[in-house]
Amino acid sequence: MRKTKAQYVNEPPLHSALREMQASLTSPRALTGMAAASLVLAISGPFDTLNQFELPGRLLYWLAIVVLSFVSSRAVARVTLTALAGRIQHPLQRVVVAALASSVPAWIVAYGVTLVASPGVQVPPLRLWFYCLVVSGAMAAMMVVMARTEPVVPIAVPAAPEPPPILERLPHPQRGKLLHLSVSDHYVDVVTDKGHGLVLMRLSDAMRETGDVAGLQIHRGHWVALDAVRQVVRANGKVALELHNGTRLPVSRSFMPAAKAAGLLI
Repeated sequence: MRKTKAQYVNEPPLHSALREMQASLTSPRALTGMAAASLVLAISGPFDTLNQFELPGRLLYWLAIVVLSFVSSRAVARVTLTALAGRIQHPLQRVVVAALASSVPAWIVAYGVTLVASPGVQVPPLRLWFYCLVVSGAMAAMMVVMARTEPVVPIAVPAAPEPPPILERLPHPQRGKLLHLSVSDHYVDVVTDKGHGLVLMRLSDAMRETGDVAGLQIHRGHWVALDAVRQVVRANGKVALELHNGTRLPVSRSFMPAAKAAGLLI
């Protein structure tokens, strides 16, 4: 996945450079472009390489220069452009600085590979650096243009979970995290971590209004939110659930299989 500009800004330069190098070596478009450039240079044989190497040698020579110089200079250009984004407003100035910075690794690669592959060949260092500067400038300019025309993809922010409908029946001060429902005569006592309130309705109807809150009916007169349970209490052959607020609710025998299936009981 392509990293956003904000992620590059917040990332250490070394990590950003390594990530950009990895992206260049795994991008089908970049790999195809490097292979095509290496093949064209190997066939055309510029800078007297046509006389120095046979075709396989020229292909290996240019492949090493193209891949190593492109990957390293592109990483340096990306880090430089990111670092200058909030400091230099004019894009042309950013391109010039990025071109100067990224031409250095490209020159080191080209000069080093040439010295290793052709020890006796005299290569003018300044002229070679000028060629690297031109190529690096074109690459930096392309990166700036693509960054300006690239559509901004908004970061999806997960929506806050909707509160269960049952809470709308409570006064605002008592609306909080739903803990349990308990029958009280013809009312249902809706208990939250901020208080409780009596609602005139049946327990079955109240349970349907718990929404996405994971819960379970444990007694004909009690429903409990699963994450509100602190521990299981057993005494005199009876089982009860102790909630985080200290309330204990009995678990009737008929609802024990459901409680076991939900992981409340063993």
